[in-house]
Amino acid sequence: MAFAPTQHRQDPHFEPFLHAPLGEDRRGSSVTVLSMLARLGVDPWGEASDLAKLPEGAARQRLEALMTRFHDVPTPVSDRSRIVSGLLGLLPRRAATARSPEDGTSAKLPLPAQGSPFYWIIAAALFGGWIAMLAQGQ
Repeated sequence: MAFAPTQHRQDPHFEPFLHAPLGEDRRGSSVTVLSMLARLGVDPWGEASDLAKLPEGAARQRLEALMTRFHDVPTPVSDRSRIVSGLLGLLPRRAATARSPEDGTSAKLPLPAQGSPFYWIIAAALFGGWIAMLAQGQ
């Protein structure tokens, strides 16, 4: 069965990332990535989706910037890179499987230009086959 996100874009593939614990705030409450993003005024599912689509370096930079703005859970700067690496590992990387490892471009097959003779030849062959099939039926 194919996955369909809920109407609020709350894709369950992002739950491991969003529910990952970041520690406790100064009041002793457990803080997750979801609560950090919500406290920062950022849509958690939208941000998770955006991070999953970004290349590794850009996603790392963006998540580190968000964590730098978040002061509710004290995180030493030296630990931030390790934490970000762990969190990024929890994101689904849908686009990574369709990318070429050499240059980061999509691995797509080249198609002939629309209106090229290739399409007319295919159309003529299909039409000819259809006519032949009709002729055999009489």
